[in-house]
Amino acid sequence: MTHTLTLVATITAQAGQQTAVEGHLRTLVAASREEAACIQYDLHQQQDAPHVFIMIEQWRDAAALAEHKETAHYQAFSTTCGPLLQGVELKLMNKIA
Repeated sequence: MTHTLTLVATITAQAGQQTAVEGHLRTLVAASREEAACIQYDLHQQQDAPHVFIMIEQWRDAAALAEHKETAHYQAFSTTCGPLLQGVELKLMNKIA
């Protein structure tokens, strides 16, 4: 049985880079939502720490997420935004109910 794959990413911008990171993330969201296997791709900003962003993603399966990581828009985000980040924490989950 194939389960929907959920990814929760906590993305922390370096000091002074919050606005730039948000712009890159918004671009990534728009492009990623166009992918056929994307079920959900929502960006949130932490209220008490606005330099921390939370991305909640749902993909058809693990293969779809792997394909996402190979897209031009994901690669562009990684290249341009990577140096602006303090860190990224990923949590992968299977939706079971």
